Amino acid sequence: MVSSRGFGVFVLVVAILSAVQNFIVNGIGFLDAYTGSAFGCGHEWFLCNGQVVPSLEALEKSLSMFIEFMHRVGVPILTVLLLVSAVGALLRYRGWREIPLFVGLSIFFVLLEAVLGGLAVVYNEPASVIATHFGVSLLAFACTVLLAIYVRRAERVYGEYVATGVKLPLRDAAPSAGFRWFAWLGVPILYLDMYIGAYISSSGAGDAFRGLPFPTESGIDFHHALLLDWVHRSFALFLVLWMIALVMWTNRMKRERPDLFRGALFALVFVVLQAFSGVYLITSHVSIQAFMLHVSIVSGLFVSLLFVAFQSVPPFVPVSSREALDLGRERTAH
Repeated sequence: MVSSRGFGVFVLVVAILSAVQNFIVNGIGFLDAYTGSAFGCGHEWFLCNGQVVPSLEALEKSLSMFIEFMHRVGVPILTVLLLVSAVGALLRYRGWREIPLFVGLSIFFVLLEAVLGGLAVVYNEPASVIATHFGVSLLAFACTVLLAIYVRRAERVYGEYVATGVKLPLRDAAPSAGFRWFAWLGVPILYLDMYIGAYISSSGAGDAFRGLPFPTESGIDFHHALLLDWVHRSFALFLVLWMIALVMWTNRMKRERPDLFRGALFALVFVVLQAFSGVYLITSHVSIQAFMLHVSIVSGLFVSLLFVAFQSVPPFVPVSSREALDLGRERTAH
């Protein structure tokens, strides 16, 4: 059963569904935050205004209750999908250390996200804590996507492992240490910028942002908006330049490591789109369309950069021969 091709396809499909459901849950959570619906079920968790499942009449009358309840319903669906994919992946691919790593990280961050969401509802947490919740939600999404990616890579070499007993690596030989440092350093820089953006959104300061390309709002506006605006825009410009440098670096090793080049190219596209969505956010005075677009694009950007960083790590499975390396590259190139 575990070694059958059908089981491998099942695990991959459920892993992909977990990542999709995580994106949906995060999207509803972002909508929840924008519309101020976090307390649509009151300061209660797991109950919603004293009920496990609110009546249809109550949900129809209150949009905030409907949004918050849909967000809560999405979490257990995500949990079930993630646990099924995690168990299946561990049964079939536990010999590759990437799989237990991302199974553990996915479950940890999804559970942490749920706990922080519950605490935010019960205790009316400040903007800094809500921003942390946003950051954890992106980590959870990124880990579920990477779990699906590495399940797909493991499935590509699983047949060879069953036939020959040779465990091929899920990544090719690592690039230079300088590149690894550069790729990994971009992750906390991006994460810090995302945290600043989430804090701006949670504090309501974004509505005070004015002026393009330079801020023109008054320095006395609420929540230190001018300072936050300058910092956020500076980070955005810095990240665009960082992704351009990343693409140029990976372009030089495109033949040996096309995976790194593709990941860097995706990161560059997402960071440019993120910059334009930021402009749209300011010109529309934080419209709901601009807000949802902005937070959705940053999810893709974070996943792309984290993928490049992890792909730059040396293979966990040692490569015993040139033939094995060539076969592994052929199986995991896509």
